[in-house]
Amino acid sequence: MLRVIRKDLIMNRNALVANLLIMSAVLVFMSSWEEGASVGAFAFFAGIMMAFVPVMVVTREDKFKAMALGCSLPVTRETIVRSRYALAVGSSALGVLLALSLGALVPTSELSAAELFRPGVVFQALSITTIVIAILLPFTLRFGALGLILVLGASQVLGIVALTFVKMTESSADRRLIGTIIQTVRDVHGRLGDPGFYLLLVGFLAAALLVSYGISVWVFRRREF
Repeated sequence: MLRVIRKDLIMNRNALVANLLIMSAVLVFMSSWEEGASVGAFAFFAGIMMAFVPVMVVTREDKFKAMALGCSLPVTRETIVRSRYALAVGSSALGVLLALSLGALVPTSELSAAELFRPGVVFQALSITTIVIAILLPFTLRFGALGLILVLGASQVLGIVALTFVKMTESSADRRLIGTIIQTVRDVHGRLGDPGFYLLLVGFLAAALLVSYGISVWVFRRREF
């Protein structure tokens, strides 16, 4: 598995560096925006952006027809999928920590290290990147770049449909739903305290990754090249 990860890093090193530089520039701008700098928003977008770094590796392999080459190596398809998830979790977690450090250390930043490295903020960013990875990897491993387009397109369509429904019916169901979710999370946090809540969150994220991994193995074994 480590050899497969090493191959992915070597083959995609230029693209990884380019993407990280672009993301760093965006994050520096976000942290330095005097009127709109927000710890929550910074953590949210950092989590999303870092989740797309490992996904980019899979979509590039599909674009350049390199997935067939990987499957011709003396490794099982399950090993290939496992290496993708190990690389995704490791690189995105490291990316999140680097993003938060960047937001804290850049001289023009409006955000402080004390705010950015609160446990709640760190877990927020890591949770977002983990959930995005768990959703995207099965689609990209099965359909390649088309899978990413399908997920993003479906999300936009669902958002438009939901917004149209709310506008036409003048319903407040969206606000009630979001409010209920936030209140439920706060209630659970209040009952369990920080240690119990974060332990529960880690368990939930681990379960999401395991389910995603199982689906990815199933679909990747059936993919033809």
